[in-house]
Amino acid sequence: MPELVVAPLGTHLPSHGGPGDPWRPIDVQLGSGLRMVACERFPGVWRVVLQVHHAVCDGLSGMELFGDVWSHYHGNPPAAFRQPTRRLAAPSAPAPAASPQPPSTDLVRETRKFAGFIPTPLARGPVRAVAEPACPGIDAPYLTFRFSREETRLLWTHAAAAGVAVNDILVAAMMRTCLAWNAAAGHPASGVRITMPVSLKAAGARGPVCNDMSYAFLDRSAADCARPSELIHSLAAASHWIQEHRATEALLDTLAVLDRYPPLIWLITRLPVCLSTAVVSNIGNFGTRMKASVPHDGACGLPGGLRITAAGGVPPLRPGTRLAVGLATYDSQLQLSLLCDRRSLGDAAQSLLAEMIRPSVFGCAAALSHWGGADAPAGEPRPPEPSRDNRGPLPTVRGRI
Repeated sequence: MPELVVAPLGTHLPSHGGPGDPWRPIDVQLGSGLRMVACERFPGVWRVVLQVHHAVCDGLSGMELFGDVWSHYHGNPPAAFRQPTRRLAAPSAPAPAASPQPPSTDLVRETRKFAGFIPTPLARGPVRAVAEPACPGIDAPYLTFRFSREETRLLWTHAAAAGVAVNDILVAAMMRTCLAWNAAAGHPASGVRITMPVSLKAAGARGPVCNDMSYAFLDRSAADCARPSELIHSLAAASHWIQEHRATEALLDTLAVLDRYPPLIWLITRLPVCLSTAVVSNIGNFGTRMKASVPHDGACGLPGGLRITAAGGVPPLRPGTRLAVGLATYDSQLQLSLLCDRRSLGDAAQSLLAEMIRPSVFGCAAALSHWGGADAPAGEPRPPEPSRDNRGPLPTVRGRI
């Protein structure tokens, strides 16, 4: 059964790293791979966190499971399963009998470039006193901050006017932040790699929780990141190329070959080398992704007399990677969540990086050459209308996954 931790206001939980720590890594050999933590941070205000191990399911499946929890809490059945419009073979499944199509020349060339690119790891940051957590043991090990509705809409407007996605602006800002971080630490980076999880689920498909995902890799040299506008447009072009060539599925084909030699994968994931500078996961509209069968006030879910006022998520740290960033939109507000390898970067890294990311995002948006309103580019949904300001007497919940 999933582990459940409930901490009403005033509860003292074990410190991070100690026995019974609700934020400790999940051991799938000892449990279900799922843990839910509900902490009352202020009277009537709870933070509910669903932790999922990727051996059990990917982040999007975890979000749908989170939505099922809220549906059940409200007394409604969860959303019905839908058959996918296409079937994906397991990565280790044998190839079909038909003669396979040879990989495109572009894909082979980009694969070679990927193999030859050596990303620079984030360096250890400056030493700075870190404030004691407001709620010891209850505060999660990641840091979260939000952009206002006006700031979020401004980012969308600038992206739409330039014909790019907001995600392109955010990835560019993360690349430039990583370079600025290393420069300030006295270890200038020659190149940065951003790993992005990509869902392989068919559009509209919904089924039991599973892990149906791959990764896209965006590599840029320090020189490539010098001009924000050019960087953003190059990332937009790269995203289209990845989709057109189905590069994320080609990665699974490669892993299927490596899977025939288990010691090789074990070695690759444990070598003390940088595999990626940061992992950045954009889960889009959190409320839509949850598919919760609950009433809404604008974009805010209202399960069982509660109001979900904020929602977001953060991916786990991958091998050879020291920073994980989760991007999500809820109630017309963009939220960023950061998780750092504190042993490598220092205890103050998360707060210092957060201070650098916000101006970097606005700097990248301002660098785009076109301004004003425009229709949304393909694949970039308009932000939902915000909920009414009158919240009434409902308790509030801050949802996390």
